[in-house]
Amino acid sequence: MTNFENLRKTFKKITSYEITKRQKLILMSFFLTVILLATQTVGEDIRYQVMGFMAIATVFLAVFSLWGELSGIKYFLLLLLPIYFVAGASLFYFLLPVRWLTRVPYAFLFGISVYLLMLTSNIYNVAAIRTIALLRAAHAVGLLFSLIATFFLANVLFSFHLPFYLLVAGTIAIVFPLYLVGLWSYELEEFISKKVFIYAVIFTFVSAQVILTLSFWPIAPINGALALATIMYVLLGLSRLDFEEKLKKRVVWEHVAVALVVFVIILMTTRWGG
Repeated sequence: MTNFENLRKTFKKITSYEITKRQKLILMSFFLTVILLATQTVGEDIRYQVMGFMAIATVFLAVFSLWGELSGIKYFLLLLLPIYFVAGASLFYFLLPVRWLTRVPYAFLFGISVYLLMLTSNIYNVAAIRTIALLRAAHAVGLLFSLIATFFLANVLFSFHLPFYLLVAGTIAIVFPLYLVGLWSYELEEFISKKVFIYAVIFTFVSAQVILTLSFWPIAPINGALALATIMYVLLGLSRLDFEEKLKKRVVWEHVAVALVVFVIILMTTRWGG
């Protein structure tokens, strides 16, 4: 009888074990990194299927990791940035040289990035309910990963050398959801406010207009991606200060100066002679 009671208590301890949120995020990062590395060992004919599996896995793992405070619009918005980052990073992975020396360090950084990104999503998730001191840092990290995701996806988009209308459509599909998430994170309401939606539409229109112009240039994919990421940096950076009512003329000119420097670099590195 004693042995049976001991066995029952042991079984109860095992089944009652609750995995912490940090452990969930680590498991998610590890699982996605393993899948990313596995794409190098599979044939090219099924790589896109594997990437689709990664995107679906990201959705379920993100919900699993953030479960508890998820509600309302957060079910949608908090999943967008992880999905876009994973999709962009996995697509960009195929553009790297086909050797382990390059792709293993990239996969390692990918795993760390997924972990940091999910920490940021968790801060947004919690901060929507109560005040949290790390929110300012989360905004900076969220902006960083929005820029990285935009750069990766835009680089792949420009690599296809599509007609201008498809390039513009692809740009809209990339930036509008990311603008929506970035702007919403400045309010963290249970809904998408009219101000957030209007800003997202205007920012998307501006980005699409710039890419429409660049589509007629002999621009390298990396320069097109850099241009789109720079536009997002300027618009989201200024809008955060606007939402916080801290927007000043000096800060506006600083952001404009960054955009001008990037524009000059793109202009100088574009091969105009064919």
